[in-house]
Amino acid sequence: MQIEVFNDSQELATHTAKFIINTVKEKPTATFILTSGDTPVQSYKKIVELAQPEDFAQATFIGLDEWVGIPATSEGSCRYIVEENLLKPLGINTAQYTFFDSMTDDLQSECKRVDQLIFDKGGVDVILVGVGLNGHIGLNEPGTSFDLYSHVSKLADITISTGQKYFQQSTDLSQGITIGLKHLLEAKTAILIATGERKADIMREIVAQEPNINLPATVFKKHTNGQVWIDKAAASFLE
Repeated sequence: MQIEVFNDSQELATHTAKFIINTVKEKPTATFILTSGDTPVQSYKKIVELAQPEDFAQATFIGLDEWVGIPATSEGSCRYIVEENLLKPLGINTAQYTFFDSMTDDLQSECKRVDQLIFDKGGVDVILVGVGLNGHIGLNEPGTSFDLYSHVSKLADITISTGQKYFQQSTDLSQGITIGLKHLLEAKTAILIATGERKADIMREIVAQEPNINLPATVFKKHTNGQVWIDKAAASFLE
């Protein structure tokens, strides 16, 4: 696990954007797994600012997770956030990307569908994730095995309460459907980004602990190319 600290969230976003753009220039057919949430939006907007739409003409994009029972048109869905801030502004063809269908009656088949897409693409080139206040990655909550591919998860209370910020009104959240940590471990490059003082406590825990399923983000210590990019505020409790 390689840790790099940036002066602020904007500097981190620029670094992340340039890395993703350089990746697709080196490998036009690259496959990316992308997260939603507040932290990556700056990076997505910076990609739109710096990239040419043709740079991503052959790339594949996969959404990291979704809230079960929340439609893709909801402002709090992974698809909505990534589409509105990255894919649509870049003019990416809808045939180039997929997100979990969180409204399906067969969630297990949906997990298998996304897994098969990843396998068919020869694996993931870059997976970009944030980190929850309890150390979750995607919607892989504490206690989740590192050996799982895509799966359905029961959401922790802190994830449910924190997740309300993505919706304009109180929303019932109980389950997630998510890329598993085994996909992360098998990705060529795994990147964790975190910004702000609210993430300082959990970043200290991640750095201090050995890999263990009770703190999912420690999976980065098992990755051969795990990159942790944080700003000074998120790093404020690190030695």
